[in-house]
Amino acid sequence: MPIRKYIPFGLQENTEHLLDIGRTIVEVDDIDVVLQTILEECVRVCNGTRGFLAIIDHDRGSMNVKYVTGPGWADDTKCALINVSEETGKGITGRVAATAESYMCNDTSKDPYYVELFDDVRSEMAVPLSDDVRTRGVLSIASTSENAFKSAHEYVVRNLCDMATTAMTLADYRRRERAIVRIGGELTGITERTEIIEKVLQITAEVLQFEDCSVFLADKDKKKLSLVASQGTMRDFVGRAEYEFGHGLTGCVAKDKKPLRLRYPHLDPRWSGWHGGMEPERISAFLAVPIFDRTGVAGVIRLQREQSKYPWFSNSYTAEDEKILTAVADRLGTALDNSALLDKLIESERMAAWGELSARSAHMIGNRVFAIKGDINEIEYVLGEENPDKEELNEILAGAKRGIFLLEEILNEFRMFVKADKVDKTRLDIGALLKETLGEFFGKRSGVKTSAEVPEEPVMISGDATKLKRVISELLENATNFLPADGEIKVTLTDGLGRDTARKPKKKVRAADYVRIRIADNGCGVREEDKENIFNPFFTSRAKGMGLGLPIVKGVIEAHDGVVYEDGKEGEGAVFNILLPK
Repeated sequence: MPIRKYIPFGLQENTEHLLDIGRTIVEVDDIDVVLQTILEECVRVCNGTRGFLAIIDHDRGSMNVKYVTGPGWADDTKCALINVSEETGKGITGRVAATAESYMCNDTSKDPYYVELFDDVRSEMAVPLSDDVRTRGVLSIASTSENAFKSAHEYVVRNLCDMATTAMTLADYRRRERAIVRIGGELTGITERTEIIEKVLQITAEVLQFEDCSVFLADKDKKKLSLVASQGTMRDFVGRAEYEFGHGLTGCVAKDKKPLRLRYPHLDPRWSGWHGGMEPERISAFLAVPIFDRTGVAGVIRLQREQSKYPWFSNSYTAEDEKILTAVADRLGTALDNSALLDKLIESERMAAWGELSARSAHMIGNRVFAIKGDINEIEYVLGEENPDKEELNEILAGAKRGIFLLEEILNEFRMFVKADKVDKTRLDIGALLKETLGEFFGKRSGVKTSAEVPEEPVMISGDATKLKRVISELLENATNFLPADGEIKVTLTDGLGRDTARKPKKKVRAADYVRIRIADNGCGVREEDKENIFNPFFTSRAKGMGLGLPIVKGVIEAHDGVVYEDGKEGEGAVFNILLPK
């Protein structure tokens, strides 16, 4: 956006020129464009030769020259020299950052603070970018003329620096608001507690800088906090660090149900010593807020920063940082609450399913036992005759054996169903396992045409080989029962989901992180009205079978953090897809 020329200094007080900068701040979302524009305008209005804008990163405790204008800046060592001079307490930029006061040097040869960057500089003026809390940066203008800068220049540059500070504050606000919205959006649909916490840590790192961010969850019965996740120096303490409510700074946050923000926390009498790899005196900033669920304090999320290398400014957490972390904790608490409620719902549904399973199993087993008892009674009756018919006894005995065999089959199916989610994972080549299973299964069946597409290179996953072979065999068996005379089964293994997005796993992952096994046949397919029920226990369209085969398949695949679904068309054949994490 073009900025109009200023009225010459000293003629009259005029602030109309600031309106254009104000419009730039509001209309341009790119803070880099805004600050570069302000820097260039400051140099132009002061008739300067060159200039730079150094931004203080209070989160990291550093100061960096991010914007430059004018000739001679191609050499990056000049920016590095500015940073070094600031660390040692020298340089006009460092002095202005430390004092938050403007500084004007009209003869660099006699100035005690000046550090030479260019041999042609004779005058330098530096102005702080400060808000009500702290200095956010320093804008410096250099000139090749002595006595180049006047108070009127400083006045206008101060106004422009105030505008720059406003722009930075607005940009921070926008960035943090977007992050908070992201947390709410990305946590929607995530139900696993570990994944929820990892997502919160990831986004928090984008908004608030830290040496460590840790999440402690509460055992409300024991009044104790346990470290469950951490990014940073406390990572090695996960599963080991604990606080009782009221013990240590973190425990006090849980007990008092209030945020705690401190500078140099080791000086606080409540400090207990869990510093996570940092020497206590090096921790200069501490911020912890409680996590609430519907029943009370669910935990604490805590941030720690190491002391800045710059002794002349603080990198303590601010009230605004506290608001941000509180908003993060609120969304984390809601997500954990929803996860817990979902777990209870699933458990309730599981208990209801077990009730139905128990009733149905009792009925099926009871029928088998009743039939076997009948056979035994028949045997006793025949043996009670004077001349027992041996052929009749053998026939009754064969019926009893069939009953016992069916009973064992029922019990084995139940056992497989109950243990479907219990897997013993090892690293295996799913392609090799698939070929082996196909060979074993169809080696005994010559009437079915089969084809298999499996990558030549190994496709490695973490899985239970025995359970996965049972899954593949079950789906192949299921397919052969519905094949026509010219039946055909096609098996495909794809390394990565590719374009198959019909049923991705709940976790938000890249397609390349999963493999897909596709088993398709040319049978009658699954009726549309049955598709929602085929993985339910005891649902079957076969004359024989108990309807536990596909539920076992579903249980095994979900125990591998995968997904199984059917997406064939009725009349064109069934298509079962298995998605497994690599």
